[in-house]
Amino acid sequence: MLSLLRGLLGRRVLLVLLATGVVAAMLTSPVAQARPSAPTDAKAQPSGRQVQAGRALDRVQKVFAGQAPRRDATLALRDLNLLRSSLPTAERARAATYFARPSVPNAQVRCWSTFCIHWSPTMVTTDDVSPANGLSDYIDLVAKTLSDVQGRYTSAGYRAVKKDGTRGGNGKPDIYIQNLGSQGLYGYCNTDDLIPRTGPYDTSAYCALDNDYSPSEFPTNTPSENLQVTVAHEYFHATQFAYDYLEDSWFLEATATWAEDELYDDVDDNLQYLPSGPLGAPKLSLDLFGGSHHYGDWIFFRYLTERFPALRGGLPSLILDMFIKADASKGGADQYSAQAISAVLKERGTSFAKMFTKFADANLDPGANYEEGAANDYPVAPYRTFGHSQGWYTTKLDHMSSASMYFEPSDATTQELKLTVDLASKSTSPAAIVSVHLVGGGVQTSQIPLNQNGNGSKVFPFAQSTVSWVDFTLVNASARFDPCWDNSPYSCSGKPVDENLVAKIKGAVR
Repeated sequence: MLSLLRGLLGRRVLLVLLATGVVAAMLTSPVAQARPSAPTDAKAQPSGRQVQAGRALDRVQKVFAGQAPRRDATLALRDLNLLRSSLPTAERARAATYFARPSVPNAQVRCWSTFCIHWSPTMVTTDDVSPANGLSDYIDLVAKTLSDVQGRYTSAGYRAVKKDGTRGGNGKPDIYIQNLGSQGLYGYCNTDDLIPRTGPYDTSAYCALDNDYSPSEFPTNTPSENLQVTVAHEYFHATQFAYDYLEDSWFLEATATWAEDELYDDVDDNLQYLPSGPLGAPKLSLDLFGGSHHYGDWIFFRYLTERFPALRGGLPSLILDMFIKADASKGGADQYSAQAISAVLKERGTSFAKMFTKFADANLDPGANYEEGAANDYPVAPYRTFGHSQGWYTTKLDHMSSASMYFEPSDATTQELKLTVDLASKSTSPAAIVSVHLVGGGVQTSQIPLNQNGNGSKVFPFAQSTVSWVDFTLVNASARFDPCWDNSPYSCSGKPVDENLVAKIKGAVR
């Protein structure tokens, strides 16, 4: 799956396909890199950008043909919007059809204090009309759901969706009711603002929702539940655009999926993505934008907000603080996603590397480490198979990834287990975290101290009478990229500096 990022003209294009941005120095510097300029006319661009634009158009066409994940439309449109000037004339005309606001024949429009809904009587069942407001039950439900979601976000301190002038009739965000289920879509948001070459990059948004969420088209959850999580997800995208339309795709999708669970906790639609994310695939880099992995990343933000649960207006303030750091409106800090994450965690006395290491360990026992892990049967991160040679168990780790294994006492005379690790140099942010699972259910977790070369050892209890097993997780928490804007599927579209690193561990009993 492709995504789009800020890039460079020539080598510096405003947004390049395939990743979402994190700067190379995200863990060491709170200052964002200078934002590149927006692209000029397609004739001035290299052929590589035209290829990227063609791929973006192909992706949008597949999304609207029901050949991609149901929630891909918003960022697929965003990516195409930022590349379509590089398309050949005929394809540019085809792309333009996706950026006209949805057509609503014989439109009825009703505006509330903070949004307007546009619908066609032929698309919405009108059998049950409330005499009090003259609306069909479905439009009334849409309005109440939007009011609830919008109110929850603004009460929590998030910026209101930016006004769009007179497009749609007035400056309020417009919601268009469409038969999206026939296209395999839940909903989407987009903008028709012009994106300034050098910023700021906050934009208005309009959104489209399905006309009924019919069980024949949406077989999981009830129609009202599907409406709820779709509005929570898509309106969070509209809210994100009021901070930074160009923000990193994995961050936008992961936090929008996280928001679903915060607003409508009982629906649990986002559980479907857990096997694709860090819980089910810990050896994939956290910041990889591809397939459904980035949706599964919501569990990382759930992990963080459970450890830092302070609320503002009923929602964890941690995520809001990240968007304040990422704000690309005039005068905003304009940090990339991982910069913003790192800065917010530093303010709370920790770091990305520390929290990512603890997160990787927690995922071996999600039932005990997440508030809803047991009740919702979160998948357990797999114990990967390590290669074995001359006493060492060996694996290779990409950035922001982990691998786990365990040892089980089998000899009644054994009392201790000495674990020795040989990881990459400490500058690459390696870690080895160990959990001793005791007979009776207790767990003792600690890290193996490392020297500057990434080597270390530690002795753990291992008596069969007191220890059930010892699991360990080797971590590559690096977030260094050089160069950025290198057309990768990772942060800042960059080339990871610390990729495919050898990680070794061996155990000795005594």
